[in-house]
Amino acid sequence: MSGSSMNRKAVFVILLGAASLFPVEAVSQNIFQKFADKVSSWFSGGDKDGDALAAEHTDIARLTLDENISIPDLGNQARKIRTAQSREMKRLQKARLSDLKLIRNYEVIKATIPAANLFLPNDTTLSERADIYLRPFLSALRIPDYYHMMLVMHSDDTGSEAYSLDLTLFRARAVRDWFARNGGNTDYVVIYDAGSFSPIASNKTMEGRAQNRRLDIYLIPGEVMIDMARRGQLDKR
Repeated sequence: MSGSSMNRKAVFVILLGAASLFPVEAVSQNIFQKFADKVSSWFSGGDKDGDALAAEHTDIARLTLDENISIPDLGNQARKIRTAQSREMKRLQKARLSDLKLIRNYEVIKATIPAANLFLPNDTTLSERADIYLRPFLSALRIPDYYHMMLVMHSDDTGSEAYSLDLTLFRARAVRDWFARNGGNTDYVVIYDAGSFSPIASNKTMEGRAQNRRLDIYLIPGEVMIDMARRGQLDKR
């Protein structure tokens, strides 16, 4: 055995012994902390280049609705994005086809469309007039990752829990598929089947049940919007 080989082995033994001084838990925590820091960097709109950000993009389809609504942190770009969201809100209001509001400190647009404007009773195929109500939102999906769009379908409680969940799942899929067929990029569209779990009115009346059967659309700033705000390009869109 050569002297250089013996030296390399000695160094390896020393390093191995040093590593054994650290608990396994500490090593695991360090790994997970690095991962969390990477995710946090994207959500806070860090100054990394676009390729690095894209590689670290969190899988929003694995998040709950509340988690998706609460992120990302817009940081120094919040004011610019609020202004852009206000402009988009005014554009959508001109169509007068949905109930609109700004939530999360004016950073997220929420639109509500009655299910009766999109589907026939108990049907999961979009009606002929659904196009009228969905088309105003199509431009939000022209640029991939400009928005994260959440499609949340609700029902009343007249059916079983399983039936309501299936109905809202297939209806949400139908809406997402409509956007895809009509030129929208649906890579950052997430669907939720809410069933009858989030009523906004009493299910004891016909009027209340009609209000509960609805589609909520959330337009949440995506990575591209944040980057455009950082570069001063939102006003040019």
